[in-house]
Parts: sequence; structure tokens; C-alpha cells
Amino acid sequence: MTVGDLLRYYRINQNKTLKEFAGSIIDRSYYSKVEKNLHQISINNLIDLLNYNQINTTEFIGKLDPNYENYQSKLQTQRKLMEEAYYQVDKDRLQEIKMMVSESDFSEKDKVMQTLIVSGFIELLSPDNPNQKLRDKIKKQVFEIPNFNSTKFMLYCNSMRFYSLSDNKTIVKRLIEQYKNDESKIVQKSLISIVINILIFSIEENDFKNMDYYISFVNNIPTNPDIFFYKNIMEFFTYFIQYKNKKDKSALKYCNLIIKNISIAGMSKYAKELLEFKNTYQ
Repeated sequence: MTVGDLLRYYRINQNKTLKEFAGSIIDRSYYSKVEKNLHQISINNLIDLLNYNQINTTEFIGKLDPNYENYQSKLQTQRKLMEEAYYQVDKDRLQEIKMMVSESDFSEKDKVMQTLIVSGFIELLSPDNPNQKLRDKIKKQVFEIPNFNSTKFMLYCNSMRFYSLSDNKTIVKRLIEQYKNDESKIVQKSLISIVINILIFSIEENDFKNMDYYISFVNNIPTNPDIFFYKNIMEFFTYFIQYKNKKDKSALKYCNLIIKNISIAGMSKYAKELLEFKNTYQ
């Protein structure tokens, strides 16, 4: 993939015209020929262009490397293992994955980030013994990453409980508006995950203001195998809010059905957590 090919990929992914993407950094007609590989772009203009369009420079350069996709796939596979262990409420497995990270051949920078992510999952499963130092470190790291790439999404999702509900609503709404047209499965799954957290916190605080905005956004994302589980969990909390906010007791039967289906599918520990949540806030 050439620089021009990759720039075009990002521009189309952001749903921008040539003029919108090039801004005042480079002439539109000249930029058009860069995408067609008819003209070259200076390194200074390239970096300015990436920053202007909130594209991570390291990620962009990495994608020009033929080994980049395989490396990223390994990172994402490890993160998927983390998610699975978290939803199985398996702290021992998360500790094993943490050890796998330390023994991996990832770069030191990625090892630090993977360790921080898995530590965040472990922290979420340890509500009775909070590690404030770790929580502050994760919050700090979230805002040190310049753009909301998949890493920042995951870190933020893990650290949402460390922010106030109002702050989370502001951040999540901004993310939805920025990425609502992104068809990446990773981005869609990340957005659904953080919206689920918003619903959980709203139930805990009995604050259902503007919930329709978040629920409607997730409902408009087409269901596919990659996000099927997350959509199920979203439905559980949507029905539970319907019960809490509108006193609709019939919504509880759908909550119970979802819990049963999750248990049958082999996630009995997570199903038990949902049941305990329902019983606590019912």
C-alpha cells in the first residue's frame, strides 16, 4: 500500500471530500494527485495532514509495513482474550494473560499498554479493594493518547467507572458524533461497550436523562456475529431502564430471557452477575 492509497483509505473512512481532508495544508488538486500516486507529498505536509484529520502518525506509518497487519492482529487477539476472561469473571485467567503479555515479542511500548489494559480489567473485578494509583494512571494515559484509536477506546471503556456520570455522558456523546459513521467492527464494538456502561451507571444513579439518544444510536448499528453478544447485553439494560423509568414490569421478562440465554450459551458467571444486578436495582 502506498502513501496515496492509505490517505485515500482514511479519507473515505472519515467520509470526507478531498477539500475537507486536505484543508488549507495542501492544494486540493495537488492532493488529489497524491492519492492517485501521481505526486509525492513532503513529510512535513504529511504529518500536518495526519494531525489535521486526527490520524495517529505511528499507526499510519505502521500500515505501510507489510508486517503491520499481522502484528496488529496479534494485539487484537490478545485483547479479545482479555475481554472473554472479563465477561467470564475469571481473574485467574486475566492474570495468566498478564503474564503472556510480559513474555510476548511485542514492543516495549505495546507491552506497557497491553499490561495497563489487562490490569484495568482486573481492577474492574476488584470493586472492594480499589487501586487508586492504577486508576489514576489509566485515566492519565487515556488523555495522553492523541486520538481515539482502538487502544484508547479500550482504556477509556475500562476506566469509565473512575469518572462521574455527567463527564462520561459528555465524552461518550462526543465519541458517538465523531465515529457514528465508522463501519469498523472494532469501533462499533467499542462504542456499544461504552454505551452499555453509560446505561449501567444511569441505572445505579437512577438518572435516565437523554437515554434515548444512546439507545437509539446502538439500535441503528446493524447486528452481525462480531457484535451479537454486545447487542444482547445492550438489550438487557435497555429493557431494565424501561422497567425502572416507565414502571413497565413486562420488560423484566425480557431481562430474564436474556439472562437465561447467556447462561445457556456458556457464560454462566456473567449471567449470574446480570441477575445480581437486576435483583439489586429492581
